[in-house]
Amino acid sequence: MRKSIIVAGLASCAALAAFAGKAQAYVNYPWCIIGDTRGIDCVFSSREQCAMDGRNRGFGGQCIQNPYYNPTRASVRPSHRTRKAPHL
Repeated sequence: MRKSIIVAGLASCAALAAFAGKAQAYVNYPWCIIGDTRGIDCVFSSREQCAMDGRNRGFGGQCIQNPYYNPTRASVRPSHRTRKAPHL
């Protein structure tokens, strides 16, 4: 009985994970910041803008060019799961 409850719970979690959508938009900017924790955040239009960000002050923070930047794409594109406003 206990084993079947665990299996059912795992199956439910797997189903929810499979149908979950992205909550963020696609972002395409030429400059990134690498923080102390080595996380990369590519949200800067210029190197100066990146250098002025507060996360760059500290140990290990640095600005780099985004290796995946594509100048032919828009800077921000909403995710494919955006909702349209209802017609009134």
